[in-house]
Amino acid sequence: MFGRIESERAGIDAKNFSARMEKREEELRAGKQKDKFKLTEVLSPSSDSRIFKLSRAFDLFPNDPPSTGLEAYRLSHGTVFSMAATGFDQSFPQLVDRLKSVVLPAVRFRQPEEIPAEPGFCIKDGFIADDGSKDQAEYGQIGFRFKAWPDVLVVFTTRENGDKLDDTLLERYAKSPIHAQYADVIGRVKTFRKGERKVGSLAGEELMQAYPTDAGYFTHQFAWDSPGKPNAAFSPNVHVEMFTGQGHAGERTVRPSLTDDQAIKLFDSVVNSIRLRPTGPAKVSSADPTPSSPQAPLGEVVATGSICPQTGWWQCIETGNIDGGRRRFFKVGEAMPAAVLLGDANMWQTIRGQRPSHSLSTVWSLVAYEETAAPAAIAKTDAHDTPGASLPGEPTPG
Repeated sequence: MFGRIESERAGIDAKNFSARMEKREEELRAGKQKDKFKLTEVLSPSSDSRIFKLSRAFDLFPNDPPSTGLEAYRLSHGTVFSMAATGFDQSFPQLVDRLKSVVLPAVRFRQPEEIPAEPGFCIKDGFIADDGSKDQAEYGQIGFRFKAWPDVLVVFTTRENGDKLDDTLLERYAKSPIHAQYADVIGRVKTFRKGERKVGSLAGEELMQAYPTDAGYFTHQFAWDSPGKPNAAFSPNVHVEMFTGQGHAGERTVRPSLTDDQAIKLFDSVVNSIRLRPTGPAKVSSADPTPSSPQAPLGEVVATGSICPQTGWWQCIETGNIDGGRRRFFKVGEAMPAAVLLGDANMWQTIRGQRPSHSLSTVWSLVAYEETAAPAAIAKTDAHDTPGASLPGEPTPG
């Protein structure tokens, strides 16, 4: 929705990030945007994030509303995540608000070997925390080769389905047109396996074939596909392909480095390695340093989008009906979220089971450590929920 998410392990701190953002702002004001979009507004949701709103008028249709775009940046543990996109429709203001209050605060750095335990979406160098409760377009793809077999390419793709599932792998294969000039080739295709194949709890289908080349050898094209479920972030479509004979630097095909049996064994190893990532409540990965004793004092304040410096109970300064409550438990390393203020539903919203909500960037205050949180929460409930009241060591709202 907001463009491809890029990452740069720049090793910079908040001060360097701010200087970099100021330089980019100057460039955009000077018209140095590749598609000639001009800067219209700068949003700074937090010290480690920035959104540049862009606009460009149509040369041929000057009376039409201008086209809109954005650039967004987020700093997390020395890594800069960025997004850039143009050509948004009239929903642009709402999209920017979602980017500012929901998406950017949820992006954090992820160690190369880290497998997060909390719900969310993994990207290169990073992780986007998300409980999957709202419909959202998610798509990820990675391709890799093996040092021992440089002609072997594996492509792994996962995406969330829409309202309706696409045809299955074998249905798509059965419907694919066979051109007349390839009729003689189709008769020489080797099919090793074709049919259903379950991997762990994932139902799927596989198609493993080898195609002849003009050079007299065969190249392998193997695929496994699990369709997933409609509109289910935790049941996406998962697709794996493996190709042999893939050349480099303009080479169309090369002789495969693997025999049929070796290729089949390698593909089986790749597909059988697929696992569903277990998720639970937000949890710090073993790759993150978790202090064994309190490091931040009670009363420490952190803004939305910043990294939580201390495991414990935090309270936002907002009053009213806050989704999930004003007091929340966070672990060190998590991105501090926005506060979601729930409004009163009108008649039609009540009938449809909807409730209006509005996300607000807020400030969270540390009110209790993990080991002392339960007694403090029970003992101070009345004072804690009274507007203007505060706990010992906690700043008064406002």
